[in-house]
Amino acid sequence: MTEEYRYHPEINGLKVNQDGSKILLNELPVELKVRKTGKHPFKFLLFKQHQIGLARLVLECWSGMPPECRLTAKHIDGDYTNYHYKNLQWGTNGGNAKNSPKLNPQQKKEVLQKIAEGIGDSAIAKEYGTSRNAIFNLRKKQEK
Repeated sequence: MTEEYRYHPEINGLKVNQDGSKILLNELPVELKVRKTGKHPFKFLLFKQHQIGLARLVLECWSGMPPECRLTAKHIDGDYTNYHYKNLQWGTNGGNAKNSPKLNPQQKKEVLQKIAEGIGDSAIAKEYGTSRNAIFNLRKKQEK
């Protein structure tokens, strides 16, 4: 099985596979840089003294340039290590918390149990990969 690549619409000779694990510039492998500040490492390509995030690079190659220049690449499932083009979409600047995964009914029961045990909202949110605010709202609904 051959690996499929797509060329970047504006950077000549740059192509990326579907999950961003391999990037080639004029058929030579390109090494990504990683900035480890914040909650999640930021993988990027340094090209002509400009940083291009890996998520943006994958999305531009596989889905085309953003319809508006102010849009950024967002991870749909909230998993910042999943750079597959099907897990990326264009969105406005701000946290991916707006797109954080919702809790299914079983998870809601588990969360309510943890709330009853006195576990904090932040710890629960981190465990379930959702926002602290989602846990807070669930707590408030239960208190009504």
